[in-house]
Amino acid sequence: MVAWDYGISEALYLPAALSLIADFHKDKTRSLAVGIHMTGLYVGQAIGGFGATFAAIYSWHTTFHWFGIIGVGYGIILAFFLRDKERGSVSENQKMKKIPVLKSLGMLFSNVFFWIILFYFCVPGTPGWAAKNWLPTLFSDSLSIDISVAGPMSTISIALSSLFGVLAGGYISDRWVLKNVRGRVYTGAMGLGLIIPSLLFIGYGHSIFALVMGAMLFGIGFGMFDANNMPILCQFVSARYRATAYGIMNMCGVFAGATITSLLGESMDASPVSSERYSLTIAKVGELMTSATPNSSQSAFTNVVLPAPIFPYKANTVLSPIAAINSRAASWILSSD
Repeated sequence: MVAWDYGISEALYLPAALSLIADFHKDKTRSLAVGIHMTGLYVGQAIGGFGATFAAIYSWHTTFHWFGIIGVGYGIILAFFLRDKERGSVSENQKMKKIPVLKSLGMLFSNVFFWIILFYFCVPGTPGWAAKNWLPTLFSDSLSIDISVAGPMSTISIALSSLFGVLAGGYISDRWVLKNVRGRVYTGAMGLGLIIPSLLFIGYGHSIFALVMGAMLFGIGFGMFDANNMPILCQFVSARYRATAYGIMNMCGVFAGATITSLLGESMDASPVSSERYSLTIAKVGELMTSATPNSSQSAFTNVVLPAPIFPYKANTVLSPIAAINSRAASWILSSD
């Protein structure tokens, strides 16, 4: 029941919050504003990394209760002080007009660009959820340390680097989109490029340096990707359907994450060398992204705004060093092991 309540609260909050931020911020500040909002999520994850430590000192019941009380208090503050933004001069009749749910969904699902963005959002979420959910266990097994120590170490490494990633990704995206309409997509692609070597470090590394380096690269890359999902969505979906569209994206991403998390759990339970199988699975996901992400991104977004390739010369100049980093990281990790 606790898990269900948490899922429902997140499903209600996040799409509406990001849609509200997108209403108040335009091209010059939208990605950075979303990134600043996301920092709260990552700071919460960093603090949550101490959940196992708190539970070891007190109990899981006490830990859940106090974190829940903080969330309820935050909700009460929002209920009193948060206000919606009026979208221009709207008549009373227009304000009262409501669109049926099925018609709203039909408008979204008939938009081919929404399907492309949905795919773009869900595919990276698979290794993303796998890393976030199982990294404490991997740290504990690979480094032979207690989970109460591995939990904060892994979670804080990802959360703090993600905090930097969302701020950097938001700033870069807001500047880039003023010069190139595809700037937000390019920034997200750069973030995904950083995730690939991070998964290789996590999957094949067997030292504190390799695991922490992998967690930090993952956090920076996923943060840059995360800060630009709603701003990219705003370029193709009208303001009236943004919250619904992001809610569907978030739901599909969570389903993908739940599936990979369950599969990894079954894999670990079925093998005595569970950490090795988990590490190799993560590494294989990284290799899959290496081979699939650039091609799928290129084909999916080639003609989204203009009939020109999404990776022209200037974008390749930016992204090609990331490909070189991926190759060097894989070679270095494999040779060191």
